[in-house]
Amino acid sequence: MNPFSYGTVVRGDFFYDRKEEGERIVTTLSGGNNMVLLAPRRYGKTSLVFQVIEQLEAKGYTCIYFDFLPVYSLETFVSLYIGAIEKKQHNLGRLVQVITKVINSIRPKLTFDSSGKPEFGIEFTESSVSIQTLSEVLDLPEKLAQKGKKLIVIFDEFQEITKLNKVGFESLLRSKIQQQQQVNYLFLGSRTHLLSDMFNNKNRAFYNSASHMQLGTLPHEDTIAYLQAKFRSSGIQIGLHEALYLIGQTGDIPYYIQLLAAEIWQYMITSQTQVTTKIVDACAKQIVELKQDYYYELFDRQSVMQKQLLIALIHSGENIFSSAYSKRFRLSAASTTQKSILVLMDYGIIDKTDNTYFISDPFFKRFLQNYAS
Repeated sequence: MNPFSYGTVVRGDFFYDRKEEGERIVTTLSGGNNMVLLAPRRYGKTSLVFQVIEQLEAKGYTCIYFDFLPVYSLETFVSLYIGAIEKKQHNLGRLVQVITKVINSIRPKLTFDSSGKPEFGIEFTESSVSIQTLSEVLDLPEKLAQKGKKLIVIFDEFQEITKLNKVGFESLLRSKIQQQQQVNYLFLGSRTHLLSDMFNNKNRAFYNSASHMQLGTLPHEDTIAYLQAKFRSSGIQIGLHEALYLIGQTGDIPYYIQLLAAEIWQYMITSQTQVTTKIVDACAKQIVELKQDYYYELFDRQSVMQKQLLIALIHSGENIFSSAYSKRFRLSAASTTQKSILVLMDYGIIDKTDNTYFISDPFFKRFLQNYAS
């Protein structure tokens, strides 16, 4: 079995480090405060959050995890949110009672299958979800919280709430959170520039409403120890130099470290026992080749300016709005670069840490390096 994991929430022995970050999140939430977790894509935010959930639940907290990504209407939010709440209720009879009491336009149903297992569902009694119904649904966690036992609500992909802002969702949720005494919230998402604006822009409802935490790259020594231990478990050795080289080829991004390591393991497991930089390069090249059609299409559908900017980011992501940068890479005015940056960030093609922009997928960057050569 491949000792490396990617593409899903990383758990157990596949998850390493982030101890300090996890402790800070647990301390903040259990201390009665809200938090927003910021990090570029593929940095392991969701995996970290599920580790935090385990720690909080071991302390007696009830944690409700909700992903905003599938939400496209008020109806889907209400249905999915109540479903997420239901999953964490040990007493479905009480849930039915609370919904019946708190939400006028939703009729809860509790039935039993042939084996006697309870099945929960809801029916809407209004043709479309009203603001009043939405308001009552947002009150549910507070109404369900047991006396002296707090709830934690985790909103993943929280920036997607903007899809519902035409009904004032953002402001309504903020007002509810301010009123609630038994519930604390953790916010995170993959489009960090949007999430950051929500909590840092004084004209937005969530301005200064939560403690901020920026998730960075993992310490190299911890990653090297993890790589060496995992490879060693299969009789494969990787030296310090080769491990650092692997990390460099992945942009130091946890997801891609696991992806490339898994590819190397698959390449070596039946015939070789020592990782070399040539093997790392060969496996990185193989990943690019497997995704080549996708990368061609991704690059082809960008505008001319966006293509020029991507090629420039191969070389440098610093001071990209300076005249020197524009002159060096033959870019247009800074205002045009800014528009291209926003589009590429919205697509998740590029990201930003501090004041440096970078291509989110290091293998797409490798593809572009070959394309531009």
